[in-house]
Amino acid sequence: MEAMERHLLPTKTQTGRKMHILHGLGGIGKTQLAIAHARKHQHTYSAILWVNGNSRDTVLQSLSAFSRRAVVDVVSESTAYAARRAPDMEAEVAAVMRWLALEGNHRWLVIFDNVDKDVRPSGEDSQAFDIVSFLPPADHGSVLITTRLPSLGEIGRSTEVGRLTLDQALELLRRRSGLQPSGDDMAKLVKRLGYLPLALVQAGTYMRETKTGCLKYIELYKASWSQLMAQTPRLRDYENGSIQTTWMISYECVRQDNQTAGKLLQLWAYLDHRDVWYQLLRRGYDGCPEESSWLQALAGSEIGFKRIMKSLLAYSLIESHRDRESYSMHPVVHDWCAETIGWGQYDLMVAALTIVGAAVPGHSETEYWLLEQRLLPHVDQCVQRIDDMKGLHRLESTEAVDALHSLGILYADQGKHVEAEKMYRRALDGKEKAWGAEHTSTLDTVNNLGNLYSDQGKMAEAEEMYMRALKGYEKVWGTEHISTLDTVNNLAVLYKNQGKMAEAEEMYIRALKGKEKAWGVEHISTLDTVNNLAVLYSDQGKMAEAEEIYIRALKGKEKAWGAEHISTLDTVNNLAVLYYHQGKIAEAEEIYIRALKGKEKAWGAEHTSTLDTVNNLAVLYYHRGKMAEAEEMYMRALKGYEKVWGAEHISTLDTVNNLAVLYKNQGKMAEAEEMYRRALDGYINTRGSGHPSTRLIARNLSLLRERKSTPKKGTFHNWLRRLKK
Repeated sequence: MEAMERHLLPTKTQTGRKMHILHGLGGIGKTQLAIAHARKHQHTYSAILWVNGNSRDTVLQSLSAFSRRAVVDVVSESTAYAARRAPDMEAEVAAVMRWLALEGNHRWLVIFDNVDKDVRPSGEDSQAFDIVSFLPPADHGSVLITTRLPSLGEIGRSTEVGRLTLDQALELLRRRSGLQPSGDDMAKLVKRLGYLPLALVQAGTYMRETKTGCLKYIELYKASWSQLMAQTPRLRDYENGSIQTTWMISYECVRQDNQTAGKLLQLWAYLDHRDVWYQLLRRGYDGCPEESSWLQALAGSEIGFKRIMKSLLAYSLIESHRDRESYSMHPVVHDWCAETIGWGQYDLMVAALTIVGAAVPGHSETEYWLLEQRLLPHVDQCVQRIDDMKGLHRLESTEAVDALHSLGILYADQGKHVEAEKMYRRALDGKEKAWGAEHTSTLDTVNNLGNLYSDQGKMAEAEEMYMRALKGYEKVWGTEHISTLDTVNNLAVLYKNQGKMAEAEEMYIRALKGKEKAWGVEHISTLDTVNNLAVLYSDQGKMAEAEEIYIRALKGKEKAWGAEHISTLDTVNNLAVLYYHQGKIAEAEEIYIRALKGKEKAWGAEHTSTLDTVNNLAVLYYHRGKMAEAEEMYMRALKGYEKVWGAEHISTLDTVNNLAVLYKNQGKMAEAEEMYRRALDGYINTRGSGHPSTRLIARNLSLLRERKSTPKKGTFHNWLRRLKK
């Protein structure tokens, strides 16, 4: 409002015409700002002309209507008579222009509203027009233009109309709904609608008419978008009516200008509304079928990509972010794309899936986890749209099945194990159907499912998958192929976690010798197995051998990946564990802090790898007597594990057990018993009664109870008999 007042209001020393252009997304409130300015300053201007800028015809009609209504009072009688008798509107418009040009008549305001059609060189749209041709010839007065076309800012001072603030949005929704719901509920609705005035007005109108609350409206918006939009009463203060219709105008203009740009809007419905960048589509383009000619036009070159994005920017349908060289779309516009122009497009669903699947980086790429985190919103959106269309089991093309496998990798890396299993299972079904159970691509998914089950603590399922993959690889590739050796390494990890130390060591040695022969001693895959073997030696109490091998792994990874790579940080964490067990507490704490800071930066505070280091640091604090710090770290780890893994995952139970030890030594016997009891029940369910960890917890719980009461003969042996049953 202040910018309009500064650039439009007449002044005593005014020289030249004043002009201001309001541009922005349809529904952002440009017309409402123009109305507010006109009402506030109606007595400042000698006359205000409101011109409908939808088309050339509406401009002529608006100006001729003003001529018939007002010009007769201020133009010579003969001129007005000629205007009224003219056979077409051109003469009436000319009369208005002459009136605007009269000397001394300089305090008028002309508002051209909704000038949204751009003139094309081909002249395809007869209703598109050049707004300059309708500007009054006189060099005085004030002109305000509202438009979706940022390019019109070239003809005068301009302001891009952005979203409302939270307070403005809340006030608009309260006023339109007539309701006074809780601030939190209303804030949730305002945020979901992206602070967009049109969406808020439409929501408020529906809520007022139907007595619907904020949370119910959000529920309806998510579940029944099209029906909800159709049932909203017409909005008198929005010429284009509703969300359903307002962007269709821009979409049709975009399609006429550039069909590929229109196709991108449809495709975007299956991606997240934020952060679309060239390389996302470029990587996906490499994995798409050749017949997708429109995708080739979109992603074949960066210049072509920018040209298409320019078409969408020209109608304010998207926003540009120069800092990331990416583009975004308003969330409500995105909802509109998904529910109208993009709904039910199976080919676009497959294209989006293929794009995000092909964009998932390999673990050999530098800082691959950062790209995974950037991709995650697109993966979530794509999977959600597939679920909405019940399309998961219709995906049978090789590109789609490969993409599902890649999505499983990304979800697993990000600690989203339920989603990862869903993707892997669907990929496995597709691969078995397309290529058979023993195809190497099928076996890759089998192996990854084994990794996932191992991470989840599902030991029996993991072993079954690993053995299937190993037998298949040995049959197809032989015993020394790298894929075979990777599964050998994975099986060794599983055996270690099951307490089968001899079998684990045998497998690690086999994997290490094979990788050194195939890749060399400094290859990252070799170093991963070196690291794993060091973990085993540490668990076996072979501290000297473990330290020697950890140092080898760490130096190799720092050389290959750098000091902050997550694989390097895993070995840093493991070396800290070793130093702790060797009694090198100061060195251990220093290295834990390094690992924790690096993981928080790379993965975030709630990633499982970060939480592992948090738990380890808590153990160290406990043994240094820093009980408050230890409890704080344990509680952070426990909450994180419960959120990511669930209450009975091994990592969760290990932390529960650690908390029990802490509480016991603090004299909090009731809390300690509760934690021991929970840990024991969880270990019996996941690892079985014969596992060494289960037996140790049973012993600790028995000793705790003996301390709380008169010792009973044979308590520990009674526990063991119960566990054996």
